[in-house]
Amino acid sequence: METQTTTRSVRFEYPLDQVRAPVLYHLIVDFGLIPNVYRANIDVHTGGFLEMELTGDPAALERALQWVGQQGVRVADPVSP
Repeated sequence: METQTTTRSVRFEYPLDQVRAPVLYHLIVDFGLIPNVYRANIDVHTGGFLEMELTGDPAALERALQWVGQQGVRVADPVSP
């Protein structure tokens, strides 16, 4: 039986106090997602952003995005195409 996967483009906007949080690690290990980062700018003094595609189980993807928001990282649509 084939497992259903989906891919979604997202932008994570990091406030200064969350820049060092291992968010991508948790997306991979805890939610089984595959990130493909195509644009990023992170600075430990100002915060930053990541734009990426996330691929994985649709339910896990939704749970992961909710978890990211609960960590204080804003989830938005990407600016880049």
